Amino acid sequence: MTSTPAFIAAWLALSQAAPGPTPDWGEIAFGPETFDVTGAGQLDLGIIDDALNAHRRAFAQGRARLKVEVTVNAAGLVQECRFEGEGALQPAGEALCAQALQVGRFRQAPLLELDYARATYRLSVYGHAGQPVPGEAFFRMSPDYPLERRRVTFGTYPIPPEGERLSLADLNYRFMTYPREALKNAIEAEVVVAVTFDGQGKPMRCRPVRSSNTARIAYETCFEAQRSFSLKSAPDSRPYVWLTQWRLAE
Repeated sequence: MTSTPAFIAAWLALSQAAPGPTPDWGEIAFGPETFDVTGAGQLDLGIIDDALNAHRRAFAQGRARLKVEVTVNAAGLVQECRFEGEGALQPAGEALCAQALQVGRFRQAPLLELDYARATYRLSVYGHAGQPVPGEAFFRMSPDYPLERRRVTFGTYPIPPEGERLSLADLNYRFMTYPREALKNAIEAEVVVAVTFDGQGKPMRCRPVRSSNTARIAYETCFEAQRSFSLKSAPDSRPYVWLTQWRLAE
């Protein structure tokens, strides 16, 4: 991975052409019962220090991580919780999952248009390295990048023909910055999303269509569209179908 700053690290293709071939890493089709929403909103598991304070030693001063996966329903309530952690981390995982099942809630970003009845959210939990700071939480949660090296399709969205969708010439836009966490984790992908606009010309909805690598970077592409696109002439109900290639600089 290059150390080039994020604002120049991406080579982006703003295009409505069909995506080119991608490596055959295996494909997963998201539907109502098969979905992953990691990074698509906020997962609230309550104050995790309450569940984990008794298990601080198991986290080895920030060196050990607890991998957690929760399943949420369409209302965002946590229905199931699983974790990867053996030995000293197992009681910590059990304590955190018990709290997640009691108070856990996922709140999807309003911009995103997703269709699921059940979805997973995957994260890592780790402790503070070094001396704790008084008044600050000891434990941190970090969303993962699940389904890495997997192509993802989001339902069966039919891309409208050219005459029924916006073109880049219809938009005001600025060049995108590489999603920070994707850059940090060296995630590259070719992503297609469909963006619709409100009466003032601001992005109103963004539907991920497909990604060549992970679902999370498709959500991050939608967030970049929200920050960067606007209509030159509103209102216009047609979608803008955006193909972008997130590539790390050589």
